[in-house]
Amino acid sequence: MAMFETDTYAVLDVPEPFASAVMAIRVQHRDDLRSALPAEITVAGSSGVGEFEPGQNPDEVFATLDHIARDTAPIEASFGSTLRFPGTDIFVLTLEDEQPFEALHRCIAKSGIRFKSCPFGFMPHCTLTSRSPISDDEANDLLRVRIPGKFVLDTLSVITMPPPMPLLHRVKLTGSN
Repeated sequence: MAMFETDTYAVLDVPEPFASAVMAIRVQHRDDLRSALPAEITVAGSSGVGEFEPGQNPDEVFATLDHIARDTAPIEASFGSTLRFPGTDIFVLTLEDEQPFEALHRCIAKSGIRFKSCPFGFMPHCTLTSRSPISDDEANDLLRVRIPGKFVLDTLSVITMPPPMPLLHRVKLTGSN
């Protein structure tokens, strides 16, 4: 299979213990697909620019992302409230400060990497569950989820969907503030 033929995303890996907290919610709400994926914040793929366009040279794409990572400082973040995307059973954790994620997204979008089109504007988030159908009680439970605390996102990964082997590339953010 050619690189980027399946849905491919650039994501920031959520560190422990926050990743385990997200995974526990996914397991509790029986979302087998999300439970097989890492806890992450997508910076290219599900909103803003779409997934990576097939037919690109992966070495060039990964070198471009490595360069961006060298110029990007690790991002200090904290989760905000839970949001349900309107008309869906997709529940996500928002982020308190979206600005550093928007800046990274813009940098990736302008990098020369080609992406499929996406109908949604960029909104950084961490997906809790996308399992359907979901009961009103489960929805209310998810909307009450809060994962307090600050964490540092310092790893940019390229993953594919569907699992089980989603990781294609990983690089550390090493820029300075």
